[in-house]
Amino acid sequence: MIGIYGGSFDPVHLGHLKTATSIKNELAIKRLFLLPCYEPVHKGSLKYSSDQRLKMLSLAIEDFSELEIDKREILRGGSSYMIDTLKELVEIHKEETICLIIGMDSFVNFKTWKQWDEFSKLVHMIILPRNGDQPSHKNLDTFKITDNIDQLRAKSNGLLYFSNAQLIDISSSDIRGKIAGNQNLDNLMPSSVINFLQKI
Repeated sequence: MIGIYGGSFDPVHLGHLKTATSIKNELAIKRLFLLPCYEPVHKGSLKYSSDQRLKMLSLAIEDFSELEIDKREILRGGSSYMIDTLKELVEIHKEETICLIIGMDSFVNFKTWKQWDEFSKLVHMIILPRNGDQPSHKNLDTFKITDNIDQLRAKSNGLLYFSNAQLIDISSSDIRGKIAGNQNLDNLMPSSVINFLQKI
């Protein structure tokens, strides 16, 4: 299985990195890719440029060598629609099952995504836990819920799995606030990323 963990990574932090590693281990995913978007469709403008975000990701995975970066949305440019990316990935990784990893906040708003009803034909979807209120409905018309990892392996697509990964409560917006206030970032980001941010 291959994992795809998309986001703006504006900037990348230990919440992203430790969660991705935890999911990789939980599901025994062979390769897990961090997929930075070029231009997010469901969020406002980004603080850091594509080059800066890619540089921070590259520095970050020096400490998290089990993770990889997929640059296709950055290279493609324009608005980043996950459905277009998944169609490409399914063509490239024909022999592999692909797991799309998204946060609970994205799951709650999933039906606003472009061609959301096509995703189940391409991938399994893995939902990360979150603090606070949980959605009243944890089902999607197009996916079948499972809590069995072996089922994810046995089928090529169409399953919805709620991860047991430990929740790491760090957000990029909080970090941007700390950067603006010149506050300490230790224990929030890899030191290599902190050093990079201090130079730009």
